[in-house]
Parts: sequence; C-alpha cells; structure tokens
Amino acid sequence: MKKILNEWNSFLNESSISRSYEHMLNHDTAFITAFRDDPGDPTKCRKPSRLKKTQVPAAKQRNKIRSNKERNMFLKAALLEKGYGVTDVDGTYVEDFGTDAAKEVKEDSFFVVNLNDDPSFKSFLTGLSEHFCQDSFLYVDRGGENSVLVGTNNSEFPGFGNEASMGSFVGGKEGEFMTRVGKSKRPIKFAEGLDTKTKSQNNTKFLISKFSKELLKEIKGG
Repeated sequence: MKKILNEWNSFLNESSISRSYEHMLNHDTAFITAFRDDPGDPTKCRKPSRLKKTQVPAAKQRNKIRSNKERNMFLKAALLEKGYGVTDVDGTYVEDFGTDAAKEVKEDSFFVVNLNDDPSFKSFLTGLSEHFCQDSFLYVDRGGENSVLVGTNNSEFPGFGNEASMGSFVGGKEGEFMTRVGKSKRPIKFAEGLDTKTKSQNNTKFLISKFSKELLKEIKGG
C-alpha cells in the first residue's frame, strides 16, 4: 500500500501547525475545496449540478482560475452559513492520484472547523464535495488522531463512498497531498484567524446568505 494510505503529510510552518493543531484538538476539522483541474469536465461527477451559477462551461470556453474561484466563493458561503469557522489554505493536490491521469493541481482550499460541534458536519461536507465533483476531502476527527480521505466522485482513488485512512496529524513532512506549488516545495500557508458569519459585517452576512441559499437547497435535495 502506498505511503499516502499510511499518513497524510503537509509542509507546514510552525505557526500554522500550532494554530491548526489547536483547532484539531478541540473540534472536528476538514480540508475542502471546489477547485478542479478542468471544472467543466463532468466525467467523474456523481450527478450534474442544477444550480446554474455553479455549472461551469468547459475550461477551453472559460478561464479556469476565474471559474474555480467562483466555485470556491459558493463553497465558502455555504460553510459560513452553517456556522463553521473557515480559513483559506494555499496548497496543491494530486488529482486522480495513483493513476496514469494523475496531475498536480494548484488550489485554494479551506481549513474548516466545526466550532459548534454540529453532528452533521462530516455528512454535510460530503454533500458539498460531491456537489463540486471533488475526488475527496480530508476529514479529521477531534483530537487529530484519526484522519480520512472521503471519496466523493468516481475517481479510482479513494473511490466514491470509500474512506482512506491517513493516520494522525503530522506536520513538517512531505507527502502527496498539499505539498507543492509549481516545481518548488514550500509550506502550506494558512490565513490568519478563522472567518465566521457572526464576525462578518452586515453586508457580508447578506452576501453569505445570498450565495449559499440555492446551493444549500440543492445539497438538501430541494
């Protein structure tokens, strides 16, 4: 079994390790994104989105960076609307890991903290990850002793509905996930502090509710 199945490893600077680990000790956490190498390719998706604003044309018809950032905007709005703490993470991910089609994708991800200990945290993120046709998202149990990649599309690894154990939280080691930007290695960069809806200004709260309304309705099957 490949090393990736035994541990999930990141390049993290010391302050990032300290902040993220503190949250992991007290709450369930996760790493998730809406970025894809080709956001318009539905090949591995479980079901097509009915939400027009997140239906992105093929990459050749639209700027991929702009498309992915728009998708992440809706994702973050939904996370904040649910009362989770969210901070931006700059890193990379290996899409289609372990296959001939594997490619390293630079992505803007979110570190999500279940601040209110919502019992539906994992299932809700599973629905979001499936909606945005992600290979998987990384879920970390409270305490940081157990983390799993949750498969949310038809990619070979880890596979829809499968969970690949990544072991306990380990910082400062090189791994397949979130390790590289371009050809050079560098630490993942966590944004300072957690964003929450309650801490947002009124106009931002309005936008969070607006952007999340239709997406949350679809995730619930409405």
